[in-house]
Amino acid sequence: MDILLAKYSPIRQQLLEQKLAQFKDQHLAHTLSAFIRSSVDLYTCAIEDYAQLGNSRLGGLPDLPVGMDYPVTLVGREEMLDAYAEELEHTREYIEEHYRWSQSWDWDEVAQAYRVPMQFIAQLNCSELKALQSYLPREGRLLFFLERWRFSEMLRGHVYYVDEDQQLNTGKGIDELKFSDAVCANYEYETAYQLQGIASIKMIAPDMINSDNPHLLHLAKARLQELPAPQQAIVLQALEAVDDELAPEWQDQLKGYELMQMNKHGLVPGQILTQSQWTALPGWRSSNLQALLVPEQPLPYYDGIASINGHGDSRYKAPELHAAAELGGSAEDYLVLLKVLYSEHSMRLNFIVHREDLALGRFDRIYCIYDY
Repeated sequence: MDILLAKYSPIRQQLLEQKLAQFKDQHLAHTLSAFIRSSVDLYTCAIEDYAQLGNSRLGGLPDLPVGMDYPVTLVGREEMLDAYAEELEHTREYIEEHYRWSQSWDWDEVAQAYRVPMQFIAQLNCSELKALQSYLPREGRLLFFLERWRFSEMLRGHVYYVDEDQQLNTGKGIDELKFSDAVCANYEYETAYQLQGIASIKMIAPDMINSDNPHLLHLAKARLQELPAPQQAIVLQALEAVDDELAPEWQDQLKGYELMQMNKHGLVPGQILTQSQWTALPGWRSSNLQALLVPEQPLPYYDGIASINGHGDSRYKAPELHAAAELGGSAEDYLVLLKVLYSEHSMRLNFIVHREDLALGRFDRIYCIYDY
């Protein structure tokens, strides 16, 4: 039994049946059910006040265990100077003469390198989420960081597991971190939000099931072995036009900037949208929001600003294929541990982990990639 799949989750049976009922061809629905995951959507429910230690949080600063320093990237002087020269489009000599760039960073005398703080993305309280899934650790916390000091060339994700019994220091007590907009920024999630999880399901973008992703195509064909060859061919052809078979859904209708607005206002599916909340939304209120948000009515489902155990999305090779090429193994051995909407331009950042590492509670091999 694959505990990552929605069909093995009792609390998702109704969601799964509703999803599969959207398909006119039940053979196609059966095939795609192999890709529907038992996911958790995460919604910002309040501005973080740091009153509670170790709660699920997006952005701001983490609650680090006592004895753990804030994670940094060590960058040598020559490498840092090259980054400034490239980003600002000047020679190294010009940068040296006209910019006080070195004062932007703390210097590590022992390592002979600058200490560039990683960007904190999120912390997840596993105890808060254990009722919604069965594959994360049952307790403790996961801390997600991103190295992005040289955005054009480096994208490395780091995940740290913190035991439940480890004493924490509040993120509110961390000294202000040094960043430089020239080669490193920290603007996406400077504001901290409390997170709430909701059980959800995630289906792969059907156009990814193609020869560029042989692991996905193999899985689809395996589900069709019971059918005669002509029927298999019909279903495979239907995958190319599957979007036409689906009824409109919330997650297909809201764009990245709309999701960010929904989350900034703490709007969580199932809650009543009050008149005051509706009034507080931006004056532009897109046609999507106008049509779907009804004051004094419960909010329907829509994607959270982040999710656990979803799918990477790509026009070409799946992100899991890139992870396998970098870390070894097969693409089917990897899963998207966390996907988070990273900017108003709808960039979605994937933290990918090997299934065996997840089962063992190991998070020292993480591959990070944007959807593209």
